[in-house]
Amino acid sequence: MTPELYRRQYLEPLKPGRNETSNTSVPDARHWYRPAEPPRPVSLTHLYAAGVYCGHGETLAHLGVRVREADLQVDQLVNANEEIARQRTDFVELHRAHEQHVKALEAAVEAARARAREFEQSTFWRMTAPLRFTVHRAKLASRYVRGLGHQARLLPPRLALARHILREEGAGALARRVRNKLVRQPHATGLHPRAGLEPAIGTLQFPEVAKPRITVIVPTYGQDLHTFTALKALARDAERLALEVIVMDDAAPVAASEALANVRGVRFVRNPTNLGFLGNCNKGANLAHGEFLLFLNNDAVAGEGALEAMLDVFAKHDDAGAVGAKLVYPDGRLQEAGGIVWRDGSAWNYGRGDDPAKPEYEYLREADYCSGAALMIPRALFRSLGGFDATFAPAYYEDTDLCFQVRAAGKKVYYQPAAEVVHFEGVSHGTDAGQGLKRHQVVNRERFYAKWRSTLASHRVNGLFPRLERDRSARRRVLFVEACMLTPDQDSGSVRTWRLLRVMREAGCKVTFVADNLEQRQPYARDLAREGVEVLHYPHTQSIEEYLEQNGHEFDMVVLARYYVAAPLIEAVRRHAPQALLVLDTLDLHFLRTRRLAELEGSRALQRSAETIYAQELDCIRRSDVTWVVSPVEQEVLAKEAPEAHVVQLTNIHETAGPVAPFAGREGILFVGGYRHPPNVDAAQFYAREILPHLRRLLPGVTSYLIGSNPPPTVQELAQEGLEVVGYVPDLAPWYARMRLSVSPLRYGAGVKGKVNEAMSHGLPVVATPMTVEGMHLVEGREVLVAEGPEAFAEAVARAYADEALWNTLSRGGLDNVRDHFSPQAAARALEATFAYHSAELPGPENQ
Repeated sequence: MTPELYRRQYLEPLKPGRNETSNTSVPDARHWYRPAEPPRPVSLTHLYAAGVYCGHGETLAHLGVRVREADLQVDQLVNANEEIARQRTDFVELHRAHEQHVKALEAAVEAARARAREFEQSTFWRMTAPLRFTVHRAKLASRYVRGLGHQARLLPPRLALARHILREEGAGALARRVRNKLVRQPHATGLHPRAGLEPAIGTLQFPEVAKPRITVIVPTYGQDLHTFTALKALARDAERLALEVIVMDDAAPVAASEALANVRGVRFVRNPTNLGFLGNCNKGANLAHGEFLLFLNNDAVAGEGALEAMLDVFAKHDDAGAVGAKLVYPDGRLQEAGGIVWRDGSAWNYGRGDDPAKPEYEYLREADYCSGAALMIPRALFRSLGGFDATFAPAYYEDTDLCFQVRAAGKKVYYQPAAEVVHFEGVSHGTDAGQGLKRHQVVNRERFYAKWRSTLASHRVNGLFPRLERDRSARRRVLFVEACMLTPDQDSGSVRTWRLLRVMREAGCKVTFVADNLEQRQPYARDLAREGVEVLHYPHTQSIEEYLEQNGHEFDMVVLARYYVAAPLIEAVRRHAPQALLVLDTLDLHFLRTRRLAELEGSRALQRSAETIYAQELDCIRRSDVTWVVSPVEQEVLAKEAPEAHVVQLTNIHETAGPVAPFAGREGILFVGGYRHPPNVDAAQFYAREILPHLRRLLPGVTSYLIGSNPPPTVQELAQEGLEVVGYVPDLAPWYARMRLSVSPLRYGAGVKGKVNEAMSHGLPVVATPMTVEGMHLVEGREVLVAEGPEAFAEAVARAYADEALWNTLSRGGLDNVRDHFSPQAAARALEATFAYHSAELPGPENQ
């Protein structure tokens, strides 16, 4: 050992002894060195060199200690390794047992299906068909009788309301209401043939596009008439959209550019050798210039508006990564409404062979995958993912894999039912899985399963609960029952409910909506479905109780809007959906509104009606888990009337509009209200007959406008100098932008007035009665002007109309009030407060 090595190993680690004192002198530098850093442990190699080679006794002894410690550590590592090996063996055995159990379950399910098919084909099943029909009819009769009992209990208040409508609005208005209640709109089935192939290849001209929005990639290998048919449908869309169309000819015997020589404005690209479907699509994507790519099979014909509908998803959903279409066979049967991928990697074309117009196929939703026969994706995202994975060449599972990659990148895959595409399945690849490109379907399924095995572990076993699997991403499932179809352009109650359903969807809920009368009024049902809400309707749903009997187990929450809708359904919800939180949405307290009308008119019949409604409404509140009210005033009323009830305030929902047009340049006074709501009819008459004469004196030449749907003759007759009855207006935004004031002279009612919220959300100041602003957190003089009595009301209107400074104060204050109390965020908090009751221990209805 060299002297330098000796100093480094043995002298540097030394420290001063325990008996040293503060005045001990430092040894000579030749004998002691202050360590430059904390001492390091001596390696076994150096101990061996000093103890064995140099014969240092103390070092040799320390070496022995270290060797024994090392032996002990080795033993511990060996034992730990043996334990890990045992655990691994146990895990492998457990996993093997789990796989065997899953296979056994799948076999049991398939055996059960086979037995069910065999039983349904048996003589016994056919012989008992009359009995089953009789039992079913008996169930329907029982429901009908129960419904009659409920209708009988509703008869007194309805007769009182009918007399009021007859007196105030006339016989015509009453007849229209009765007809709307009793008559269902006709419904067209989706099972009708679609347009077929074009008779022959003809001439087409696509416009030149410098900056395409969409690049449509059409992979082809022969079948030129199909390609022409697909291109003709695209040419129609090219008149409205900036399209780049690339026909990718995969070395077909006859070049597509020759077969389609009269098709101009399309880019034909011919591969020198056959690349297969996947390689052909990837090459086309590399040549594209559009913001979005649409992969469209040459045997797929896009329906009218399909491309716009797919683009609309990207415009409205920032998380959209890919959008697929509803694929329909030429005979009208459904081919695919999005796809489901099961735990073993097998895939279902959801809804195959069914009626494509059924509600379960008609709403926007997430999907495990959508077919590459018609799939849109942002070009930048497609390229960042590396395109279709070449592992799946030449074809099959490449689209499913791409959709899984989209989700892995943090985006979502949406199925858009409004984009209907007719697909001549089998033309491009055939239908026999044992030959041609189809044979790769089985092989690529195994490759797909190996790649995504960990992700698929959370999916269900093949074929189990497909209705739940189609909405796998749902945090909660909500059934919402209203009296009739939502019409947000006609009444404020519909506006609130529509926006509430939107808040539910944004909270991750799968929402199913049904009107108590099972109507499918358009365009409302279609628009609601485009927001991702499943809309049930006749004839696909025959009764709500029957639907609950079949599907009630799916729901986490059932919302019944209005007491007269809830009363006959509460028992069915408890029986068929016992796990669900039952919520009564009052919209406003009907008994409170009717009491106030009775007081206003001094009517004993209306007073009796109010007490009947009170008994029924309070009964529904007590039998529900949670009750929604729209105002703190109603919350206080129920705290006294039903202190045991769980009440959540979930009020109107509004977002403030853009920049507010200034005071200057505005003129006119606006009254808004749907006239199927009796308080609005009374308010319009009060304004025209008692307030307007004072306004003519205070504001000569100023015109008032009565806007709202379904104005009865008694309202139409109010038209006069200075008062115009406009009626229904589909879009109120231009009116809010040019009117100077909004008025709401309600004399009775309950709840929160949407007409006031809506005006304030556009920065339009409001003059209202005390009844109107009840429970709205409004500060008089800063956010609203409040007046009671005809003359006082007219004076308040004149003051706000003429005073620009006051007008600006009210405009700003109204906007602030909407932001603070009526925002979607406030609704989301109320919704979470409601969901909290689902996990809480609530007393059962029998104990309430």
